[in-house]
Amino acid sequence: MSDFQSIRTAISGNSDELVVYAADHFSQFSRRDATVTSKSDRALASARADDLVILRGKLDQDYHRWLRSHCLGTDHVVAYNMPPNGKTLSELIVADPQPVQRKISEMGRKPVYAPWFSTQMEATAAEALGADLFGATASDTLKHNDKATFKAFCQELKVPVVDGVAFTMQPEKNDNFQQMQSLVERYLSTHDTVIIRGTLGEAGMSLYKTNGDDLAGLYQTIVESGEKVVLIEPFLNVTSSPNDQWVVDRDGKIIHIGMFEQICKEGMVHVGSLKGDGPAPQVFDAIKQTSLKIITAMAASGYCGLTGFDYIVAEEGIFPVENNARFNGSSYVNLIVHNIEELMGPVPAWEFIKIKTAPCTFSELNKQIDSVLYDGSKLNSVFPFNCEDLSDTGSFAVILLAENVEHLRMLEASLKTLGIKRG
Repeated sequence: MSDFQSIRTAISGNSDELVVYAADHFSQFSRRDATVTSKSDRALASARADDLVILRGKLDQDYHRWLRSHCLGTDHVVAYNMPPNGKTLSELIVADPQPVQRKISEMGRKPVYAPWFSTQMEATAAEALGADLFGATASDTLKHNDKATFKAFCQELKVPVVDGVAFTMQPEKNDNFQQMQSLVERYLSTHDTVIIRGTLGEAGMSLYKTNGDDLAGLYQTIVESGEKVVLIEPFLNVTSSPNDQWVVDRDGKIIHIGMFEQICKEGMVHVGSLKGDGPAPQVFDAIKQTSLKIITAMAASGYCGLTGFDYIVAEEGIFPVENNARFNGSSYVNLIVHNIEELMGPVPAWEFIKIKTAPCTFSELNKQIDSVLYDGSKLNSVFPFNCEDLSDTGSFAVILLAENVEHLRMLEASLKTLGIKRG
């Protein structure tokens, strides 16, 4: 299995190329609301000193200085200084590429554009910058991210999947709700709970559990969301939810990045990731072999870029349930941890969690968590990142860095005593 450096070298292992990070994930959300924020500053700590980072919003000077004081991140940043919502980062670049073009010209290397999610606009932005695109075509991105299409893809490959059906929402038809109700009741005859998930829902959007009593209200909510197709499946008794990340580089080479445990709220919504002892060897091997089968087929059809397969491990078996055909949240964590390991040695265990405190500046947060804050030398510490919304909402993310899983728990307990808890 390749180490974390594989992500960076898969984007580009050529010293004559310039990696341009555009971590904004607005392009993934065809329907956005106030809960969806840019998160483009995740790349600040992920970047190497010779990389270029593009931000939608403003550069937090205090956070940037803190990063650079620990020899992390890069001084090469272009910020568009836009408000929290609006155009995607790629749309901003296409509308006004000159700030980035000037920086690329100054740095004098061939750019490789590395976006979070790859659509046609990302391809257009790369072209505007004279850059190679590290990402799939828009059609491949959308095809592989679609949960129903992915399930059918797995079935074609003879990969076992959770029982269930894709259901088309047609509220204009009088019997559409009754058809959904019949399907839900079928699975409730053998399971306590049914899960209904939109095929393109992200970050917990269009994701519901039901025992049947609230189905009429859920149906109306799904109609109002605009979701066209949903998957109706039995909700299994899940013991773990690994995420298995892979890369197909620009030459078509397949690279295994690693396997990480997902932390899911109510068994559904991803709120963090954990690298600790890892799954049992037989689980690891089964997942890796299944993923290799899927990623090989994707690569053969021309897919390029990162992808992460979400699995569930249950009494009934081990099943892939989703293909995150893009950078994953923990992809940036992997890059950050690798950068830290190059400075201070191996990090045996880490945990990425979304966190919340009272709205404050980074300098104020720095003082608040000083006793556990990463200082460049101590292993058992807290590394803050994705601080874009900190001053407005108090929301940010942390990587807990530790010698073992027990110390991860101790670090989170320390954060709670300091007034910081899971978001």
